[in-house]
Amino acid sequence: MKKVSCPSCGKENRPDARTCAYCAMPIDDKPAPHVEPISPYDDLFSDDIIPEKPQPKAKPLKGPVLEPDAEFEEPAGRKLMQIPLPANRDMAFLAGIIGVGIILILAVFFLPSTPPDQTSVQVPEITPEVTREIIETPKPTPDVQSGTGYTQFDNFSDKESGWGSYESDTFLKYYSGGEYHMIQKGEDLSDRALLGKDVTDFVAEVETRLDSGPLTGQYGMIFRFDNGNYYSFGINGRGWFTVRKHMDGKVYEMIPLTETYILNKGYETNRLGIKAEGNTLSLYINGKMVRAISDTSLTHGDIGFFVSRLAEQGFIKEQPVHVAFDNFKFGEI
Repeated sequence: MKKVSCPSCGKENRPDARTCAYCAMPIDDKPAPHVEPISPYDDLFSDDIIPEKPQPKAKPLKGPVLEPDAEFEEPAGRKLMQIPLPANRDMAFLAGIIGVGIILILAVFFLPSTPPDQTSVQVPEITPEVTREIIETPKPTPDVQSGTGYTQFDNFSDKESGWGSYESDTFLKYYSGGEYHMIQKGEDLSDRALLGKDVTDFVAEVETRLDSGPLTGQYGMIFRFDNGNYYSFGINGRGWFTVRKHMDGKVYEMIPLTETYILNKGYETNRLGIKAEGNTLSLYINGKMVRAISDTSLTHGDIGFFVSRLAEQGFIKEQPVHVAFDNFKFGEI
């Protein structure tokens, strides 16, 4: 049969080919139907068929082109790899069985028949060490100025709080009305009341007032009382204070009578405070430190109160010095 030429590339194709085997363009000797062009002014809703836009001609492919009826041939020098199968499968199977048998024989002769005695190995028990942290609550430090940190309080409402009661011709001490009273009747005499503690370093304070008697009568606190030796911190109704050391029957004025505006004069209440720490003795009146001294004579002892009566012109000779104490506070440091 006569071959058909492609109208696009000019190559010859089989007589029954509809597309070119070389450029893939259609091969058709029939002329395309004539279609009248549509005017842009025609009705947009017309039923006329709008012709399709003609397709551009495809460009021929580059490179070698195979004939449609050509058969594929493998290039020379390139062969597919072939894996040869074993020639004798029975021999390979037999070799595998022999290998497994050898392994079983070795296992029977060389492995132990029974597991080792595990009870012979003793593992020591490990007891975890427990660490206990002991947190000690710090003791509050008493402070005369702020009035905090004390461990002992006495408002003298309990007559069994330890100060005791006593009465003689010249001296009287007793509980009354929530206060502790001391009365000195003898002229140029001094008497005391002790708490019954042996302490070294401490802070203490007490409220006191002259209830009646001459303004020259002295009263206040004694501390580090040991076998009749002690320190005394006293005031009087005239607004004076003094610190003395009583040693072996003798009296030493460490601070002579000194006037201070901090003291409330007359029969008003004053608050006395002492801080004894080592050799340092700090004295307070109404929350303010008036003096700090250093002395090594006495290091420990009891604490308490005292009252003394001095002769003064203008007062009846027999008039006693009556003093009241209240709100005693104490704390060791």
